[in-house]
Amino acid sequence: MNKVFLAGRITSEIARFGTEAKAGASFTLVTSKPVIKDGEVQKDGNGYTETWDEFHTVKAFGGLAKSVVAHKKKGDQLIVAGEIRYSRNERDGRTYYNTDIIADEIKFV
Repeated sequence: MNKVFLAGRITSEIARFGTEAKAGASFTLVTSKPVIKDGEVQKDGNGYTETWDEFHTVKAFGGLAKSVVAHKKKGDQLIVAGEIRYSRNERDGRTYYNTDIIADEIKFV
């Protein structure tokens, strides 16, 4: 089974791709969790909780993409359910590896 659930904030402008018939949208979602050492949540010099942040490229298609483009923007919170997809492409003689989350469901928070 390949299923992932992520809750986080949109950190990029939502990019549209494809045609009207096969619309797609792509954006970056950041997920955060507190840094815990010796059983205690770590604070920075200003008293804020230190976090580990992960950035995920999320892609949505069809009506799901249209809905995200129409109703969400950078900074908004989302819950995304989908699958992890790995890809490889070559450009300018170099090989690039990508990890994307292909959204099956997106909940607006």
